Amino acid sequence: MHKLIKRKTFSKILVAIHESGSSVDTTVDYAIKIAQDYDAQLVILHVIRTNVNLYNVDPPSHVMEKQAQAHFNKIAEKIHDDINKEGIVRMKTEIIASIRIADAIVSYAKDKHIELIIIRSRDMSKLKSVLLGDVASDVVRYAHCAVLTVK
Repeated sequence: MHKLIKRKTFSKILVAIHESGSSVDTTVDYAIKIAQDYDAQLVILHVIRTNVNLYNVDPPSHVMEKQAQAHFNKIAEKIHDDINKEGIVRMKTEIIASIRIADAIVSYAKDKHIELIIIRSRDMSKLKSVLLGDVASDVVRYAHCAVLTVK
């Protein structure tokens, strides 16, 4: 007897953005294409690192929030342009602040029942990765679902 292999499909895809730069466009492009291929909802999550001192946790400064919102709006406009050219994608956008970016992404994905996380990986030396931490590696390590890293 032949067993049928069931194809894994994704209904909710999260693209996690935690920095600005041109490589974000590549990550978002992958996310749009995969969301279209699977007819999935695309959730775009921008995580801002909060400021920390020994006595309390400060929310991101007003200037930081405005910069993040401006960058996020630019990404959203690009996505809307791409969607209009290539087809319809259901999309949701959110901005959150956290001390630990990877933990915030993993927790959000679990709470919202995300089935695939797409995140950019940075090329860092091993020493720099150990000292600064690598968000993508931590997300891959702790996520409850599949993770696609984009270079």
